[in-house]
Amino acid sequence: MGTLWQDLRYGLRTLSKTPGFTLAAVLALSLGIGANSAIFSVANAVLLRPLPYHEPERLVMIYGNLFKPGLDEIGASPPEVKDYREQAHVFERLACYTEGGFNLSGEGEPERISGAFVSADLFPVLGVGPFVGRTFNVEEDQPGSDQVVVLSHKLWQRRFNADPGVVGKSIGINGKSLTVIGVMPAGFQFPDSEIEIWKPLALDAEDWSENSRGSHYLNVIARLKPGVTQAQAQTEVQNIAERIRQQHSENYDNGFGAKIVSRHEQVVGQIRPVLLILLGAVGFVLLIACANVANLLFARAATREREMAIRTALGAGRGRIIRQLLTESLLLAVAGGALGLLLALWGVDLLVALAPNDIPRLGEVGLDLRVLGFTVMVSLVTGVLFGLAPALRLSKPDLQESLKDGARGAGEGFRRQRMRNLLVVSEVALSLVLLIGAGLMIRSFIQVQKISPGFNPERVLTMRLSLPQSKYAEPQQQRAFFRQLVGRVEALPGVESVGAVNFLPLSKTGNMWSFAIEGRGNAVGPNLNFRMISPDYFRTIGIPLKRGRQLTEQDREGAPPVAVINETMARTFFPGEDPIGKRLKLASESSPFPWLSIVGVVGDVRHYGLDEEAKPELYVSYLQPLLPNFNVSSLFLAVRTGAEPAGLTAAVRKEVAALDKDQPIADIKTMEARLSDSVAPRRFNMLLLGIFAALALALSIVGIYGVMSYAVTQRTHEIGVRMALGAQTRDVLRLVVGQGMILALAGVALGLVGAFALTRVMTSLLFGVSPSDPTTFALVAIVLAAVALVACLIPARRATRIDPMEALRYE
Repeated sequence: MGTLWQDLRYGLRTLSKTPGFTLAAVLALSLGIGANSAIFSVANAVLLRPLPYHEPERLVMIYGNLFKPGLDEIGASPPEVKDYREQAHVFERLACYTEGGFNLSGEGEPERISGAFVSADLFPVLGVGPFVGRTFNVEEDQPGSDQVVVLSHKLWQRRFNADPGVVGKSIGINGKSLTVIGVMPAGFQFPDSEIEIWKPLALDAEDWSENSRGSHYLNVIARLKPGVTQAQAQTEVQNIAERIRQQHSENYDNGFGAKIVSRHEQVVGQIRPVLLILLGAVGFVLLIACANVANLLFARAATREREMAIRTALGAGRGRIIRQLLTESLLLAVAGGALGLLLALWGVDLLVALAPNDIPRLGEVGLDLRVLGFTVMVSLVTGVLFGLAPALRLSKPDLQESLKDGARGAGEGFRRQRMRNLLVVSEVALSLVLLIGAGLMIRSFIQVQKISPGFNPERVLTMRLSLPQSKYAEPQQQRAFFRQLVGRVEALPGVESVGAVNFLPLSKTGNMWSFAIEGRGNAVGPNLNFRMISPDYFRTIGIPLKRGRQLTEQDREGAPPVAVINETMARTFFPGEDPIGKRLKLASESSPFPWLSIVGVVGDVRHYGLDEEAKPELYVSYLQPLLPNFNVSSLFLAVRTGAEPAGLTAAVRKEVAALDKDQPIADIKTMEARLSDSVAPRRFNMLLLGIFAALALALSIVGIYGVMSYAVTQRTHEIGVRMALGAQTRDVLRLVVGQGMILALAGVALGLVGAFALTRVMTSLLFGVSPSDPTTFALVAIVLAAVALVACLIPARRATRIDPMEALRYE
């Protein structure tokens, strides 16, 4: 222990005598370690930390498969849930739920909040009890007895000031008075962080009947019995699905299957590839930082050869010298780790601020003991990694050469430089891989941005209104409310037009229907997106009319039923013919829906994302009910203005309150903001990978510059001799730049091979670009070579200014 303290004190004194070297090494390491700690903190929260439920590894989701396009992973119908409950023996308990929205009114401004309708056994399945009060019992999960709610901890604090007396009180939900029976603990999230209230599912006899077997709207979660594996559960639910198909073949014409997915995989499965790629990227940055510091240590070694030779001559063993040098390396690494942890604290906040909202468990991201332990481990491993090779070299000095009076390290030569050269080649290769990855992401983002969304997002304000069934039970009341609201908003100063639709563009949602075309027999689908709109919707949102006419105010109740389709539907189902005048019907020819005459064709809209192909779509007027009880209680309002649209929010809210003071407005955004949000995940991935690639490039260029600058210093005597013998400036430039560019081009060649192999893992993140895109590979290689050339030219120009007389006396 005494010698350890001696090594530490000596190491601190040695590093303090070379503040420039120490600062450069610590900064390089802090950048690499800080980036790793920041990304690991996200991976830790999202991927590694257990879900906040009791024994979460036993929680699984059950999905159905109808073996039709887009229907290979769907929810369950109530009769299917009943079948699973009665026939499955691998589950301890099974629950179901569906998400929904609630209008919260009463004290304060009315508010639209996200919630879920859940079966009574959901909370026992999750193994989480309430913070205050209780959760639902079986009796409350029945129609008529479901007038109770459970609040999230966040809503309880935000809306009710964390009042424990809220349990037992009545609150206004969707126009009804419901009783609060419990509050969930802080940090509880299900099914996601947006959910703030839970209400009993309370399915009635008709829901459970065989007539509902085709309504796959329930999510199913179950807890495996102790000792039961996921594979065993998969086998059993697949057998149950096969029995369901055989007993109810009329409902499953294409077959029926079931799939088990762990709850953890269902939550984080989509984000895992991105985080693993980012972890790999910051790992590369750390390796480059280590190579940089190792090069600094090699350069410093030349000035310490005499010191180590004297220590050896006085009896110090090789192991003792290696321990001393590794102690100094570890001191650098610890200092870099401490500074890196401070950078990670800032970096985590920046990551959370930049991250798109669809990253799961984002609110849990932070620095905890696991992240601290990771940082300490990385720091120690890094210290050994960059310090070992220089320590091994210095621990075996040439005593005769090193102890000569006036000996110089100018004669290092290529053999003693090869390790430094190898490190530079490795730095360039790693940075090239990162730069190509970033280049592919940038090109993908540019390709996505080039795609037209199919509408004009400029100066359009949007918001959602959902009318409670208790107050607007009849569709006529719902249509009357929206008709009045559209008229009132149209009259506001600065408003050019107003439209309404049940699902906005880029919302990634819609109603998928089967349909039948008159005279063609069997129904097609379900692959038709059905959208209800107001007469002025196309003009407001900027969707162009391609053929025929738009929907008008005359297309209302009592008028012949009409519809407008998009170009994809016209091209897919009416190839080579004019669809105007053709008729189709939702569901099937025998359904109660009326035949709809096609009166117009509009342009395609990217409803599911800019990188998703447009799907067949059918537009009908919400003023023209397809069935007497056709619900239109939830619509988005779109307002096109002549100025900044956000300024209209207060005026629109006032008009809504004038019609119904308890009616909230939700999801207020401009269409430009929605368009930006739709590409936010790609922007986030591109930005982070670009930052790490730029950091790697900077470290690599510093490494090239450092090696070449050191080489010029070491070869000062040689350059002086060459110049004394008649070498010209261009000869010296060629000598120095040539040596540097050989290293850089070797790194580029190695990096191209590595990138060709590694960019395959990015395939799922790219759009419109191949992972081996030759343009990206060539451009990045040229740019990196050009930057390396600049890094070589600076020390080369310094070499051309060497005075031969001074150089010949250089020692």
